Amino acid sequence: MDAASLGSENLAVPKSEPEPLHLRRIDAARNMRRFYVLSAQPTLFGEMSLMRNWGRIGTNGKTMVQTFDGSADAIEAFGRLDRAKRRRGCAGVDKKLSQSGNFSGMTAPPAMPALSVPRS
Repeated sequence: MDAASLGSENLAVPKSEPEPLHLRRIDAARNMRRFYVLSAQPTLFGEMSLMRNWGRIGTNGKTMVQTFDGSADAIEAFGRLDRAKRRRGCAGVDKKLSQSGNFSGMTAPPAMPALSVPRS
């Protein structure tokens, strides 16, 4: 069977790892602006790594990697962490913001005007 004869068939391989999850929690009364990113990635040795990144919005935050023997364990931990964060008040970030990397939902501040120095 050649590639031309397979053109009309759906050759998509089902993904075993979930899509990256972008959450944030903003509480102005408590001066709280946090983000949480969770993703699963396969390792070179057939294991599955769960990548967690969290911190205050506008910072790099902290990163933690957990490696699991099987993808089922990693996906179960992914779901458990997702539920725990949502119970604590985190909400999902819409896709447009998460793809741009702007997790705060704020636009950039206006550029500062150029300083003009008088010449003598």
